[in-house]
Amino acid sequence: MTVGRGFVLKKQIILGTAGHIDHGKSSLVRALTGVDPDRLQEEKRRGITIELGFAQLPFDKVNIGLIDVPGHEKFVRAMVAGATGIDMVMLVIAADEGVMPQTREHLDICSLLGIEHGFVALTKVDLVDEDWLELVKDDVQEALQESFLEDAPIVEVSAKTQQGLDSIRDQIEKMALSLPSKTQRGMARLPIDRVFELKGFGPVVTGTLYTGSFKEGDTITLLPDGHEGRIRGIQVHGHATEHAVAGQRTAINIQGIELSDIHRGQVLAHLEELEETKEFDARIQLLPHLPKPLKHRASILFHAGTIQVPGRIWLHAGETELYPGDPHWVRITLDQPTILLPEDRFILRGFQRFEGNGTTLGGGVVLDPYPPRRKRHDPQLKQRLLDLEEATPIEQIEQFVKEAGPKGLTLLQLRRRVACSLKELQQHIAKASSQGVLHQFEKQPPAYVHKQHFQTWTEETTQRLTSYHEAHPLEEGMAKESLKEQLGMTSQRLFNQLLQKMESEGKLQVLQDRVCLASHSIQLQANEANVEERLRAIYNEAKWTPPRARDLPQMLELDEALVQPILDYLVRQQQLIRVHEDLFFDVQHLETLKQALITFLEQNETISAQEFKQLTGASRKFAIPLAEYFDKQKLTLRVGDVRKLRASL
Repeated sequence: MTVGRGFVLKKQIILGTAGHIDHGKSSLVRALTGVDPDRLQEEKRRGITIELGFAQLPFDKVNIGLIDVPGHEKFVRAMVAGATGIDMVMLVIAADEGVMPQTREHLDICSLLGIEHGFVALTKVDLVDEDWLELVKDDVQEALQESFLEDAPIVEVSAKTQQGLDSIRDQIEKMALSLPSKTQRGMARLPIDRVFELKGFGPVVTGTLYTGSFKEGDTITLLPDGHEGRIRGIQVHGHATEHAVAGQRTAINIQGIELSDIHRGQVLAHLEELEETKEFDARIQLLPHLPKPLKHRASILFHAGTIQVPGRIWLHAGETELYPGDPHWVRITLDQPTILLPEDRFILRGFQRFEGNGTTLGGGVVLDPYPPRRKRHDPQLKQRLLDLEEATPIEQIEQFVKEAGPKGLTLLQLRRRVACSLKELQQHIAKASSQGVLHQFEKQPPAYVHKQHFQTWTEETTQRLTSYHEAHPLEEGMAKESLKEQLGMTSQRLFNQLLQKMESEGKLQVLQDRVCLASHSIQLQANEANVEERLRAIYNEAKWTPPRARDLPQMLELDEALVQPILDYLVRQQQLIRVHEDLFFDVQHLETLKQALITFLEQNETISAQEFKQLTGASRKFAIPLAEYFDKQKLTLRVGDVRKLRASL
């Protein structure tokens, strides 16, 4: 398969070295590949690896990206950055020294990161005799007991004499061919482990592409800082290409971002795909050899990908300590935002060195990178995580959408929380929707709410409308916006869908900007009917000189609380029309005036304020509001001191 400019894409496997300082990791990489992974002058001067080194080891059917990690305990951060995302490990142990502290710590880190494949390279065999070599091999086998390398091959090698190099190559090729290819599912992520600048080209970042793919021209962002740019060029294992996929050691030339804004620990991603987080739920496991438990809110150094961030571990209700060797379901808070997705592996390190094992405390796996905010003492928190870890993708989707409440979740938000491909996610959502579990309320971008919320909204809508009708029996219904606000719904489209659904089920009726129960009808009591009759008589007799609404209670010798609702009722029944504030007119009289005004303007083209007064026979106090009313109704248009029919213009 060709991905661009003649570079043939073979199976891609990342092999990482691990082991104690000065056990010959870099020398072995150099002997295998011809590439010196120690690129810094300080590394060459001191003879130790400080930063990550990279090389390529090609075979006929598989391409190996080699990552050489530092062995010194001071540089474990770089070691974790290199080990995260590798497919198999070559644990390097010097025959003249045997198992050492960083051997154990690196083995622990690889195990905690979920690495399951690897072998042991027993180096510097040219420096020892056969008897010593057998003792060292026994020591190695004992140290590997109950680890993922317990039954792994031990290959004897000397980078100096080249003894065993062919056996090392054969072992690498054999193991790499037996491993599955990197999954292409998920959104593209490249944790940056190196940054430099090429003259004439600009900033270049390198890293192991975890998931997804990038191509030339893609719009990208650096997270969590949010700087935006574009991919100008891509190299994979030193070859220019137009496309990079998961599992490849990738160098990307970035355009539009300053070198000073780029640093190791950032994540290169497609624009607006990933989102930062500062707290997440996880399952962790402390190393069994730790001398004592960790307390609630213990301070830790969190390592994921190429980032190191201080943080704290929060235990759940009823728990006060984390015991070595046992799994624990916890929430972790970080001092700085980072980029995490479900099933990401991480390492927890402390601030105190444990004799013979370094400062590594344990590690774990991310279960929910964006957990709901709840109090620690909520007894359901731990059970939620236990259920979440055992749940199928479709069960996780249902749980996340249900927890999201009335806001729901978009397709993109679900992609960030469910570990499956986009195609698989869409299939799961379609199945959940067909089963009535989810309801899609937005098409672009797709967004969903849980069926339970529709049931809750339906019940609450019925309750609120019932209460409203009891409190306001003479009103047609409740204002839509008021109901929407009381239901806590933010999406207008979702609210409309709820009303349509309830109306189609015969539960309510939508009246323009108001809503009422389908069973609601306005029935005046005897005293209310009497007030209605008296008000209609008053406005019918008053014609163009009606009383102000505020004067009605005194005229009728009734309480305002009885008069005002009946007045509003007459407006809704289209018996009266509110012209201005508390000035109402009989609808028939207003229609008569409208026809007289039209006739006058058709004959005279314009009408002055004085002529309008004469037409109505009313004083200025009533004539002006009436004239302005017809303006608002778009019947007339004021031009200077006169008015014209709008149609005549």
